[in-house]
Amino acid sequence: MGRRLTAETGMAMTALDWLIAAPCIPLIPILITVWLPWERWIPWGKLPKAALGPYLMYSSFVAWHFDFGAFLAVVVFIPGAVVSILGISEVIEKRRA
Repeated sequence: MGRRLTAETGMAMTALDWLIAAPCIPLIPILITVWLPWERWIPWGKLPKAALGPYLMYSSFVAWHFDFGAFLAVVVFIPGAVVSILGISEVIEKRRA
């Protein structure tokens, strides 16, 4: 896991760390319940891609900031970039129509 959040480093979270991590708190219940078969309360097709993409890219920044590894940061960033592009194309199509 992340080096900055572990007890063996002796480092406590600073105010800046809390400000960086706070926007990712709503992801916790989603990550916990997304694999449960009886929890289908997330309307994946109706989520606004224009907001979800940058949120995923921000989550990759949080993973990088807390030293969760470059692999995890890239794995979260790539879908964020793809969803951002899809969201931008949806906004452009809506304006044209």
